[in-house]
Formats: sequence, C-alpha cells, structure tokens
Amino acid sequence: MSVTVTKTEQTVTVTQGNQTVTLTPVTQTIILSAAGPQGATGATVVTVAVGSTTTGAPGSSAAVTNTGTSTAGVFAFTIPRGDVGATGSTGATGPTGPTGPTGATGATGATGATGATGAAGAAATIAAGTTTTGAPNTSATVTNSGTSSAAIFDFTIPQGAAGTNGTNGTNGTNGTNGTNGTNGTNGQGVPVGGTTGQVLAKIDGTDYNTQWSTPATGTVTSVTGTAPIVSSGGATPAISVTAASTSASGVVRLSDSVSTTSSVLAATPTAVKSAYDIATAGWEAFTFGTAGIVATHPRFMLTTTRVPTTGQIQHSKIVPHRDFTVTNIAFTNTTAASVPTLIRFGIYTRSGTTFTLVARTASDTTIFNATSTKFTRALDTTGGYPATYTMIAGTEYFLSVLQVATTPATLLTATARETSAANAATGGGQHYTQNSQSDLPASSTGVVSGTIGGVYAEVS
Repeated sequence: MSVTVTKTEQTVTVTQGNQTVTLTPVTQTIILSAAGPQGATGATVVTVAVGSTTTGAPGSSAAVTNTGTSTAGVFAFTIPRGDVGATGSTGATGPTGPTGPTGATGATGATGATGATGAAGAAATIAAGTTTTGAPNTSATVTNSGTSSAAIFDFTIPQGAAGTNGTNGTNGTNGTNGTNGTNGTNGQGVPVGGTTGQVLAKIDGTDYNTQWSTPATGTVTSVTGTAPIVSSGGATPAISVTAASTSASGVVRLSDSVSTTSSVLAATPTAVKSAYDIATAGWEAFTFGTAGIVATHPRFMLTTTRVPTTGQIQHSKIVPHRDFTVTNIAFTNTTAASVPTLIRFGIYTRSGTTFTLVARTASDTTIFNATSTKFTRALDTTGGYPATYTMIAGTEYFLSVLQVATTPATLLTATARETSAANAATGGGQHYTQNSQSDLPASSTGVVSGTIGGVYAEVS
C-alpha cells in the first residue's frame, strides 16, 4: 500500500487505496520521507474521513496526521499560511486640491524720495465778512463764506446774559388825602328806648317793625303727678316714682341673677345669656346625650344602621341651633372596618347637588377599629384647611365620612325623615352619597338618598 500527495495549483489530493481526499487551498508542497521497508499486511481500511484543518505559520512545513485508526482513518491537516505578498506599485497622483486662503498683508515698503519743489502759488487773501449778534448763552461761530484762497470770515458773537436788577429807588413822598365822601343812610337797627326786663317783639309782619314790650309773668302754685310719678303738692313739691309690681308700672331694679323669684327685679342681658346657656346645655344634653355638642339627629332617632361601600362618601345634613365653633368631628360605628387604607371626616357646604369641602380631619386608619364606638378626630390644617370652623345658626352644613377599606365599618344611622327622593331633590335632602372616591374631594356632586335619615355625626 502506498500514499501519494500531489500539489496542483492550490489543491491537495490524498489517495490511499481506493479512497481519495481533496483539500483546498494549499500554498506549500508536502514532502514525504522515503518509503520504508514493506510492513506486514494490515487490516483492511474501511473508512477515511477528514478531521481538523489548521493554518500554520508562513514558511512552516505542511503536515497530515491520522487521528483515527487504521480501519477508520481521520486525517488532521496543518497547512502553512502563504508569505506576505510584495509591495504594490505607487498609485496615480490625486487631483489638485482647492486654493488656500489669502495670506497676511506684507510689511509697508520704505518711504520714497522727496519730490521737486513746485512753482510759487498766488498769494491768499483774508477779509472780514458779516458780524451777527447771537442769542445769550449760545456758542460763537466763524464761517468762511469765501474760498480757500480768498477767505471771507463771517462772525456770530453771542449777546451777554442779562445783568442782575438794580436796587429799588427810595419811595416818593405820600400825596395829600382826598376829601371825605358823604355819609350813607343809617340802616335799620334796634329801636331806641326800652327798660330793664323788656323784650323786643314784632308789631306785625312788616320787616323791622318791632317794639319794646314787657313780658307777662306767672307763679307756680302747685305740682301734681300721675302714677307711677308721685308729687307731694304745693309750689315746691317732692317728686318720686313708685316701685313696679306685677299689677302697676314703676321703677324696677336690674339683676344678674338667674335663680331669683322676685317679681320686681328686671333681668340684665347677662342674666338672659346665662339662662339661655343653661337652657341650651340642658336641651343639648337631652337631645344629643351630651351638652356642648351639635349633632345631625336627636339620639332618640338612632334606631338603624347603614353599610357603606368602599370609596363611598356619606353626607349627613346638620343645621346648628346656635353659632358653633367646630374643632372636632365624630361618627359612631356598630361594626369595625377591615383593612382600611383611608378614613377621613369632613365638613361640606351645599349648593344644589354641588358640595364644597370647608374643613376636614387627617386620614386615620385606626378609626372604626373597634365595634360600637364613637370616634372623635380634630380638624387638620394639612392642605390649607382650618384648625377651627365656625358654623352659623340656622345654616345648612353636611358632616361627611369616607372609608376606603376592604370592608367598611357599619355606621349608626337615624330613622328616615323623608318619603321620596323627589322631595329631597328640591333642597330638603338629609343624606347624600358619592361613589368611587379615593379621598374627600374639594368639590363633589352628591346623589340624594331620599328615604334615609342620614348617618349620625357630631361636632364639638
């Protein structure tokens, strides 16, 4: 068996028995050693395959290695890289580039030689022209109205400024007084005459027609009085006023007492205010359960509950019976809220179905965390809202609560006050709602709940 390596251009053909392998490219000749002695007959070659092909360094020898077996040959080739080619010839000259910018100006050349003296010119003449007086404080000017060889100078010379006024001369001697004029006619005055005690009285309707008259005189002989004024009689009586009673007019004495049973004393404004405060406190304690608060409903009406949905605002109407300064808002629940993310109380005013927020508490998720509890929270100034808010007696307001929670708390509610939404929509609505809210809005549109008395709420 023999192995033959043949180089043809850049193709290498390897033949062994009846198997031929052709590889490209090859730039070097593979030199095989001289054949050795005849070996023993080997096993029959079943397959021949090409293995890896490696590029060797330029100038190194090519090599073929069987990485397989004698019956399953796998030839790995190492083929040297070709030498670097010779340097190519120089390329043609490129086109001429654009003209460069203008260079800087060169230095000034040397001064030329002095020219020859010219012929003598004609003698120039100068003459005075006009002289004009200019206005004071203007500039003097000289103008050549002639030529450069026959000049005529015109002058403008400003007038001097006016001088200071001189000192006034001595006054002349007064002239002689003129003759006095004739006296006028006397005017109408007080008539002459009259005596002590007389008065000036009109005689009739004619102007200035008066005379001196003695006025009539009289004497007080008795003074009387009508109840409750009492007179002791005579020309110089003692005058008094009787005390008042439930059956007769007279003088009364003022009193600040709110506990006296006297029928002759009169209450002062202080007493009236004290009595009003006592009565108001008693009425509030009876109606709302505690004095000093104002609520949406009397406590005896709190017989039901309301289950709000998450994000649903509950607006409950309140009309204070007196001017009231609010610092706290309270709502009462019956069941606790589950997983709340926002709970807030607020005060709204209403125009139609448009509600405007005027005060609010901070959001507090601990509100309604227990059952059957009144939760009171102070007004909060965050967002520019006031820490106190004054309600005016007889004015409509709405106390509002919003719960954003997995399960909102159930709220204590009054019995129904209305029979239809139509009646409530005309302005008598006690309770309004607004859905899908993430917080109490500055302005909102409520939907009236006509047959609901409203969620119970207090301010204090």
